[in-house]
Amino acid sequence: MPRAPRFKPHHATMMLALSLALLIPVTGSSMSDKALSSGKVDIKFVELKGYDTPEARIEAVVDAPPATVFKVINDCANYKNTMPRIASSRLLKKKSLGGTKSQHICEIIVDMPTPFDNLAAVTKATHTEGPDEWSRKWTLVRGDYSVNRGSWVLTKFNKEGTRTRVKYRLHAEPNTSIPEWIRTRAQKSSFPDLIERLREETKKVK
Repeated sequence: MPRAPRFKPHHATMMLALSLALLIPVTGSSMSDKALSSGKVDIKFVELKGYDTPEARIEAVVDAPPATVFKVINDCANYKNTMPRIASSRLLKKKSLGGTKSQHICEIIVDMPTPFDNLAAVTKATHTEGPDEWSRKWTLVRGDYSVNRGSWVLTKFNKEGTRTRVKYRLHAEPNTSIPEWIRTRAQKSSFPDLIERLREETKKVK
């Protein structure tokens, strides 16, 4: 029987499988637009001074306009259904910041494999909806991480605006020790899974 997700007031998080991959060594190099256009995903990790874990940086192309792709990113309450390994997600508060900007406070609980407890985070994000950039940029309010910040940035990949350049960044340091086998599994699948899931969910947007 699946374990019920738990939220701890003094601990909490964003996306587990994604943040776990931050514990692996720095690797990767920037891909050309030609490689990205063919469907490849650029994944690299950058060391940050003063932190134990590097920042993950992912770049890919999705075959849909930025505004369409953003409909998936914009809806944190539906991340359980649109993002990999999310046990539950909900929008706690939303307010307009004027113009194309709004603030979203979300609670997201990540599904951890047994015997680990699920991880939970409350984050505060600024959403921007065009015209040049569609983005979600967040920081941690409280959670199972000492640090959890990141961003989705979407821009036009081609002149017609029918394809989207997706840039994803995540810097997270969990408060709990992560075994080597989990880090290895995250390295092999987490970030490519995230992009592939985004591509699939974007196809469902009307």
